[in-house]
Amino acid sequence: MRKAIGLMQAIMMILIVSGMMLIVLKYASISSKHTQNSYIREQTELYLTSIVEQTLLKISFHDRNASGCLKSYKPDKNITKRGITYSADVNITKYYMQKDSNDYDKTKCNGVVFEIGDGKDSSHGMILLEVEVKATRDSDNRIISRIIRRTLQQP
Repeated sequence: MRKAIGLMQAIMMILIVSGMMLIVLKYASISSKHTQNSYIREQTELYLTSIVEQTLLKISFHDRNASGCLKSYKPDKNITKRGITYSADVNITKYYMQKDSNDYDKTKCNGVVFEIGDGKDSSHGMILLEVEVKATRDSDNRIISRIIRRTLQQP
C-alpha cells in the first residue's frame, strides 16, 4: 500500500484551489469597480456643493437693477481630473422675497418672484435652484455619473 497522493487527487486539488482563486479575483474586481464608482460619485457630490455656493455668490453680486434677476448660471470652465470632466448647469426657477425687502420687484424678475413672510424674519428671501452635475469620461465622452438636485437656498 502506497502512502503518496495519486495523480487524480493532485489534479483535483489543483482544480479546487484554482476555482477558489478565480472566485477571489472576481470579487476583487467587483470591489475595485465599486470603489472607483463611489469615488466618482463623491467627487460629483462635492462639485455640486461647490456649484451651489458659486451660484449664491453670483446672485449676490448680480446687479438686478441693470439686467433683472439671474435666470441661470453655468460655470466659466469645467474641471478635469484623472481623465474625468465635471460640468454643471444651474437653473434658478423661483425667487421667494419678502414684501418689505428692497429686492422685491416682480418687474425686474419677469414674474418669478413670490411673496413670503411679513418682513420680520432675518432673511430677505430664498431661491429655488435646479442643479445638474455630470461626470464625463474624456476618452469616450460617456456620462459616468449624473446628479440632478432641486434645492431651496437662502442667498
